Amino acid sequence: MKKLLMFLAVFLMAGILAACGSDSEEASGDTNDGEEEASVDLNRIRVLIGSTSTGGDTYQIADATSRHTEEALGTNMKVDAVGALRAFDELRKADDDGSTIMFFHDMAYLGVEYGTFGEEDALENWTIGPVVATNPGNAFLTKGDAPYNTMAESAEWLAENPDETITVAIESGGVSEVVFNGYYLWVEEEYGTEVSDRIRAYVTGSQQDKNQALWDGNADIIHGSIGANNEYTQNGVEDNIKMKFLGITADERVEGFDIPTFAEQGITVNGNEFVFNKEFFFLMPENVDQNFATSLDNAIAEVAENPDYAEDLKTNTYVVNHMPAAEAEEYLLEKRENFRYIIENAPNLDEIAQ
Repeated sequence: MKKLLMFLAVFLMAGILAACGSDSEEASGDTNDGEEEASVDLNRIRVLIGSTSTGGDTYQIADATSRHTEEALGTNMKVDAVGALRAFDELRKADDDGSTIMFFHDMAYLGVEYGTFGEEDALENWTIGPVVATNPGNAFLTKGDAPYNTMAESAEWLAENPDETITVAIESGGVSEVVFNGYYLWVEEEYGTEVSDRIRAYVTGSQQDKNQALWDGNADIIHGSIGANNEYTQNGVEDNIKMKFLGITADERVEGFDIPTFAEQGITVNGNEFVFNKEFFFLMPENVDQNFATSLDNAIAEVAENPDYAEDLKTNTYVVNHMPAAEAEEYLLEKRENFRYIIENAPNLDEIAQ
């Protein structure tokens, strides 16, 4: 009996040692393969956005994307509406562990092209993350009782009324300026400078500021979006704040809305249909931890397939537009190049500002 107990003890000890040896070998194998655990703190990620508004498309899309991405990453994400300049500044100073990242749209590179942001904020100085969504409702609007119903008709009205002017409220150095420039250059090409010279810019800030400019009579047309402005176009809205859409810049109409695209209206620039799709994507510190960048890229790919995410975006007429980080960098650099003609030939805002 005593020999049997000793045999069992030796057998159990051998088993324990074998198990320990197996664990050590597995861990050693990971190290030899160069695999390392992610160094990022996935318990908290701060998402800076290039807007101070919590009612515009940047915040709405960032919020929806973050809520679904934190589920995919198993972490917490907080959207912080600090504005573009502060967001770039904080991203530049951020740790490279991914705990602070940025979410923005085409203004990220247009702002550099227009000189609103410095060259230190150029796309080449960040790690470009995946593209996640599009706002196809990027639009222009006017008062409900305006004497024109499209952007093309506004130019015709201006040509037929030589004593009139049209003032357009935009934000300097971004999406609203580049689409305004597209409209301005088309009017100049189509009707000549005697008409385009009567187009003015009212340079202001957030969507609420642009809305107020229209209501106060400081602007005849404003840049906006279906998601942010549709409520003011509905039946029953008081006449003093009623708006109507004049056109969207996307390549296709938005389902459920009778709003013509710029291309449908015949608006072209330099012989090409004017189309601008406003797209949203992530930016990270230049030397961000690769494990984090890969984890985020994979998480966004998962989110893009989630029907609940698509449904959340659809609430404000936004749509999923997924492009992995590896493709997003080349795509955005090419897109930037394509809009340089407009920027280089655009009127100086200082000379046409109201």
